[in-house]
Parts: sequence; C-alpha cells; structure tokens
Amino acid sequence: MIKKFSPSTLLILFALSFPVLAQDSEEDVTDFGSPNQTPQTFDDSRECALSEDSELINLLNFKLKKFNPTSKEFESGPPLTEEEIKHKSIRFYSLQLKDEKVVKIDIDKFASLGGATLASLLNRSSKIFLRHPEKCEFFSLFGDSIIGHYEISFERILRLYATAVNKNNNIAQEFIRTQIIPSPMSLDSAIKSLYDDYGYQQNIIESLLPQEVRTLFFGENSMVSVADVAESKLLAFSLLGGRIVDQGEKEIFIFVPDSKKGLLGSNETIVISSSSKIYEVPLLNIPLALNVMRSLGFNAKIIILKHVFIDNESSCVVGEGGLWYHFKGNDKRVGCDFLSNTIRSIKSNTLVKSNDYPIFKESIDRVNEIINN
Repeated sequence: MIKKFSPSTLLILFALSFPVLAQDSEEDVTDFGSPNQTPQTFDDSRECALSEDSELINLLNFKLKKFNPTSKEFESGPPLTEEEIKHKSIRFYSLQLKDEKVVKIDIDKFASLGGATLASLLNRSSKIFLRHPEKCEFFSLFGDSIIGHYEISFERILRLYATAVNKNNNIAQEFIRTQIIPSPMSLDSAIKSLYDDYGYQQNIIESLLPQEVRTLFFGENSMVSVADVAESKLLAFSLLGGRIVDQGEKEIFIFVPDSKKGLLGSNETIVISSSSKIYEVPLLNIPLALNVMRSLGFNAKIIILKHVFIDNESSCVVGEGGLWYHFKGNDKRVGCDFLSNTIRSIKSNTLVKSNDYPIFKESIDRVNEIINN
C-alpha cells in the first residue's frame, strides 16, 4: 500500500547523499534474465525517451547489501519505527546506487510488475522514474510510494488498473485510486461509456469502488452484475474526481415504456443529450444511470410513455393487463416496436400528439427544441 509521508520525509530525501554505516549483510543474489532485444520506439526528445530494457535489467541485477534494522549500529537507540525503517532502508540502498544510471520506464510496465521483480525494483527506487502515459512527465518513486498527483484519461486509467489488479501490484492500484484524477470527459463520451458492459471484468470495476459505495448502490453483497459494469465505470469516474467538460447545459432525457409486456424488437433504451444526439443504449440500468449522471452534474429527466403516436392512422398503446398493442386504422395487434416508433416520433416532432404529452410537457418541449436546433 502507498503510505502518506510525514513532514520529515522531504528532509530525508535531501539527506540521501550523506554516508551511513556499512552493514555486513547477505547480498541480494537474485539475477534477472537477458532482455528481449527487439528494437523499441522512443519519443523524439531525448529527455522523454525511455531506457532500454537492458538498462533496467542491469539495474535489477546490481547486487545490493540488504538493510538490517537490527544491526549493531542501531543497538544503542530505541527500536526503529516502521517509518524510520523505511526511510533508513531507502537511504541505505540509495547510497549503494549513487554511481548507477537512472532508468526511465513507462507506468504501464511498472503496473505489470509483481512479486520479486517489483520488490527488487522498489529497493532501487532512487534510480527509477516512471513516465506519464500521455505526456512528457515522469513520476518519482520513494521506496514503495509514487510521489505526486496526476491527470490521465479515464480509459487509460482503467487499462492501467486492470493490469495492476491482474498482476497483484497493490502499489500501482493504490496510486491509481488515490493519486490519479481522470481527464475531463465530454457529455457525449459519458453517454457512450454506458454502452460497454463487457470491456472490463467485474472485479476490476468493483475494486475501484469503495466498500461503502458498493453497498449503497448494489446492496450488502456488494457485487456488480455484468449488466451494470458500464454504469459502474461511470460511477468510478465520478468517484475518482472526474468531471464533464462544460459545454452549455448538461441535459439528458431518457425515454422508457410504461410496461415491458408485448415489446418487440431490441432491448435498448433511448437517451437524448443536449447536444441533439440520439442514443440507443443496451441493457441500461436506469435508476443507477440516473444517479451516476446526476452526480456528474447532469440534469437528467425520464419520460415514461404508454402511448406512442406514429402517424394519423397508427399508434402504440398500453392496454389491458399492461400489454402493448399496435393500432393501425381499425386493426389491433398485440406488440409494439417501442424503440423504432418512439425514435420516429421524436424525429418527426409528433411527441406532442402522445396522450402522455400533458404529463411530460416541459421535458418533451425541451427535447423538441434540442432536436430542431
């Protein structure tokens, strides 16, 4: 886990150049294999270029004497605290590495490390810099802590976090949860994110959400269902501090049928944004989506229809027992293609002829205004 620094931490960082007493400890004898010699692509700027794999391997293979917090030099004082052990060990290893070359790796590679390799890299943290995945910027390591706060696109955050979870890299996971803020997202990008229920494993999204949030939104078992992964991703975006780019009013309107009995066609939900785009979102968890959208500052409205005007001879109506019927002249048939007929009504500005118009007049008028602009 990443630990918070005390004010003394910065002083210790400046003290790394002062000598410490040598410790006669067993050497680290872990060796790492030769790197793959496939050429790598670097940035044009030398300052932003990543180190060769061979340079990382050489650093990992550098023999370090192990820090011993119970050695003779500490016997005269009180037992070292956990924080003192961390600081002294970082200083101890840093002095051994003072003549070694700095190694720059990308954050993706760091997130993919685990086990003994990660532990060895952390012992050599004074010589490791992690490059930001989207700009010429480097993160500094201080032992098992990554210093600073950064902004990264949300999709990149999810990929990094998935890698860290799958590799059991708890340091990268904690860094992403607590020190990274998602780049702002557009209104339409937020809605499009509701399409993808299968882009990430449930456990990846679950672990991004605090326990109390999972309990609040998903109940005591705290399980995110497969059908709710997309909505949960957007919830994670909000909890990480993400925001929607201000582009005028942030409005969405969700059209839902009064009943699901007798519906024909696909199972998408109609969502209209204030940017005048019409979306057909599959398997939308409407209550969850509304809560998440509102937490992001959306003015989210729901329009429930039990009568869809198609043309002067045709309409869909909820009848006896909550069953949808399609009327065409004197012909009455069970079933209604709610999705297609409602979109047709929206585009043809005939929502005002629905029997539901008086109930949802304000929202329907606003939808007509958006679509006609």
